[in-house]
Amino acid sequence: MSGIVTSTITPTFAYNTVDHPIIPTHGLRANLSFGFSGSIAGNVNTLQPAADVAYFRRGFFKGNVMGFHVNFRLITGYGGKVAPPYSRYYMGGENDIRGWDIMTISPVAYLPTSIQVNVLNNDGSQRYQRVVNSSGGVSEVPVTQQVPSYQLIFPGGDTAAVFNYEYRIPIIGPITLAPFVDFGADLLSFPGQLGLNSGRVAQLNALYPQANFAQQAVIAPGTQKPRMSVGLELQVLMPVVNAPFRVYWAYNPLVVDTTLQPPIVADRSLFPNNVTYQSALQAFGQSYPFDERRSLFRFSIGRTF
Repeated sequence: MSGIVTSTITPTFAYNTVDHPIIPTHGLRANLSFGFSGSIAGNVNTLQPAADVAYFRRGFFKGNVMGFHVNFRLITGYGGKVAPPYSRYYMGGENDIRGWDIMTISPVAYLPTSIQVNVLNNDGSQRYQRVVNSSGGVSEVPVTQQVPSYQLIFPGGDTAAVFNYEYRIPIIGPITLAPFVDFGADLLSFPGQLGLNSGRVAQLNALYPQANFAQQAVIAPGTQKPRMSVGLELQVLMPVVNAPFRVYWAYNPLVVDTTLQPPIVADRSLFPNNVTYQSALQAFGQSYPFDERRSLFRFSIGRTF
């Protein structure tokens, strides 16, 4: 990522009728923006529309407040360029979907690469070869070989959307209890933007033509599903920092629970025997479960919205 220079202009429209910045009871707050990064004074071409809207109104009982919040972000490259990896979106945490750790929600993809595997004898033992070391002596070293494979990555999404709802119930003094619902998704709306280094892909395809690596990362199915958290949050307003101290418990009714299976591109013909092939499959071709946690307990300072 060396040599990246970004020059961005972001026109913004803001509208706010919320009655209090820390303890709102009614009003609407809206921020709309459109970030434009071009080649003037930079070498990054991106478009970044975003919207953030919060609405507060009286609850079902006196003193209670209902809060609604929607946030939408999108980023895409243009002119044959893609967004820098660090500009992509990751979700999770107290600022959007509270049942996940910070920035742990992302689509999953596989990146072309090569790995080193051990060459085994037919009986399963490690194969060795004799080499002359720097002192002129002869020693035995394990025999290895490079084979094509796919590496698991979390690239982040190009589209992020979240909806939050809170019902704030004053308990006593600065203490408030707030049941909440968080719902959102981190998506790849433009999978073609996950382009790879063409030189590296060409190098791998020259070494392993049977792998036929594409110029884009392979998206793992089932990892872009919406996530949802419901829970209870205890808020204590702290005058010193002018923000609430929060303790919350979240339960996640919508999670990703799937099995990740990387594509297998190394066939039997690359290996000297079947034992080495089967051992290599255990190293780079084995599927494994991807199951997200169902609940989370956390302390934090500030508000989700």
